Amino acid sequence: MPPCAGCAHDPPVLIDENQEAWMLWRHVQTQLRTSFGGVVGLDYCAVRQVADVLGVIFDLAALHKIQALEGVLLQEVNAKNGK
Repeated sequence: MPPCAGCAHDPPVLIDENQEAWMLWRHVQTQLRTSFGGVVGLDYCAVRQVADVLGVIFDLAALHKIQALEGVLLQEVNAKNGK
């Protein structure tokens, strides 16, 4: 497989303390709640279950990291949808 340096799918360089949060994010970013207005946010019950399956401790620090990633996702989705 050719290297992906510089492409949109090139994973970010992470410090060790963010590795688990990034792994969790990769698995839960499809667990979104929607409404008539579009994407509302993550289904945190599903996030908790996925964290348990992956063996990730879903503590306050992990919650804050996932919420930060969720915020970026919501900004991108809302920008695409003109909100």
